[in-house]
Amino acid sequence: MERPSQKLIAKTLGISTAAVSLALRDTGTISKELSEKVKETARALGYRPNPMLSSLASKRFRESDTPLSIPLVLLDFVEKDSSYRRELKTRAEELGYTLSPIEAKSLEKYANPSLTLYNRGVQGIILLGPIPQGSFREDFNWDDFSVVQCGRFLEPLPFDTVRPNIFQAMKLIFTKVLERGYRRIGFALGRHDPLLEDDESRISAALGLREVYCEAKDHIPPYFGSFTDTNALVKWAKDNKPDCIIGFHIGQCATLVEAGIKVPEDTAFACLHLNGAPYLGDARNLRIAGMEQQLQEIAYQSVNLMDQSIRHHVRGKPALPRQVLVPSYWVDGDSLPDRS
Repeated sequence: MERPSQKLIAKTLGISTAAVSLALRDTGTISKELSEKVKETARALGYRPNPMLSSLASKRFRESDTPLSIPLVLLDFVEKDSSYRRELKTRAEELGYTLSPIEAKSLEKYANPSLTLYNRGVQGIILLGPIPQGSFREDFNWDDFSVVQCGRFLEPLPFDTVRPNIFQAMKLIFTKVLERGYRRIGFALGRHDPLLEDDESRISAALGLREVYCEAKDHIPPYFGSFTDTNALVKWAKDNKPDCIIGFHIGQCATLVEAGIKVPEDTAFACLHLNGAPYLGDARNLRIAGMEQQLQEIAYQSVNLMDQSIRHHVRGKPALPRQVLVPSYWVDGDSLPDRS
């Protein structure tokens, strides 16, 4: 008896082995009726995919001089240039995909955006947030695509997500400040408008860590006001005189220096988001201590997760969305001298 194989299924149904392969993987433009017929025949013949052959096929796919260039779309909700885009595109091409950026607002010009993407052969959608509420019409059919969210967001959609590990970053920066002998620690984390979910995570982590590791006499009120209200930030710093400020971004340190507060003489400063630019833009060229997010790794893992979903035929909204949390790393700087 002939061994059950894709070739035997094709022979039984009188179709090509390529059509059988596409039907079993739920890819391509194979009709639903034919796909079901192929699967029924596969079950009747006792066909089982060979993991070793699948692995070899994957290796050939990735190392081929003429990759298949499976189309992916990057739905971009970031108005300014994003550090993720280049890294997402690079990793996608390494795995044999073509990643096409599309501004999310441009989808509104299509009568049926999801059908338009489907007809272009798009297999996966990477969402680059933060994604405003009500951005998608109710008739958008997610079930046709594998979907991954990359980076921060307002409120998470029910898809797999890769983002920075916010609690890990908060705990590491707080630990470094404590190790250097600071106790009256002022949190100037600010907040976005509208509020992002990672704002809530940072604020909660800061208050919890302070409560556990700092004595009550050293507690000072945090600054969780708007990033744009620089006068309120300066007033808060002058009124409370923290011996160290944990700020959200390096611009806050520049605001304090411009207001006459000396760093690190009057107050030390550690920054949660150095973003590859650790030097303060003043004549002293002060190097700021703080955290660097691994943006390249976040993008890399986002595409890896997409690749995994496509290969395992995960489409639409998964029953249990996965969260991949990428840690940030510490960078020493002159703004946080050791006073221990």
